[in-house]
Amino acid sequence: MKQTLKAIISIGLGCSLLMACAAPITQIPGAENDQTLAGNDPQVTNSYADIPIAHEDVLVVSESLLLNTGEQWTGRAVFRSKLNTSEAFKYFHQHMSTYGWIGITSVQSEVSVLTFEKGNRVATVQISKRTVSGSEVKVTVAPREASSK
Repeated sequence: MKQTLKAIISIGLGCSLLMACAAPITQIPGAENDQTLAGNDPQVTNSYADIPIAHEDVLVVSESLLLNTGEQWTGRAVFRSKLNTSEAFKYFHQHMSTYGWIGITSVQSEVSVLTFEKGNRVATVQISKRTVSGSEVKVTVAPREASSK
């Protein structure tokens, strides 16, 4: 019984320490019922500060995940764009470098993917056609994994 209690306390303390060290999860208001925010809304531009957001794009709050904010954000931003898939591909291909991202690779197809790096982070931009018009753009940013040598 004593060992079980010790194990439970140890697990509880370990979980508390891990939660204290985790990056802050930032909630953008309006995450219910597939709500969107304009891409030029200060909440969006400040939160996802180092990626380009095309004019008239809207952030799908309920499908986006934001860990930290600003120049060091990590997570996923999902946008509905009025640009078609070819225009969106060209837009990100041209504008990511303005924010300091270096292109690694890109594939333009039915679902286009562009990959960029900046410092110790990697960004993947996935572009697909929406049912009615325009495109859906998913930008995922994560820390680069350490390379084994």
